[in-house]
Amino acid sequence: MFNKFALAAALALPLAVLGLSGSAMAGYSPTSHTPIARVPLQMHGAMSCAAARQMIRADGYRNVVTRECDARNYAFSAMRHGRAIVLRVNPRNGHIWRA
Repeated sequence: MFNKFALAAALALPLAVLGLSGSAMAGYSPTSHTPIARVPLQMHGAMSCAAARQMIRADGYRNVVTRECDARNYAFSAMRHGRAIVLRVNPRNGHIWRA
């Protein structure tokens, strides 16, 4: 019993001196309460009409033509599998839907 306590103390003492708690070693900073691993920054403003058009092209649509780019939604006409489709994009969150 004493040997287990001595071994635990021998491991805990250097960690305490160096300030490496178990949570810091696990990738968590207790001072900032955020994970140390970086997460991608979220977009805070609306995307441009050109960025929305590029996103539609990257989604597999071809012959993308801008129809309307107002403040609320962007409208595009495009072709997919030989069919003409009208698409709308929410510039604040990037959601695409068929109109």
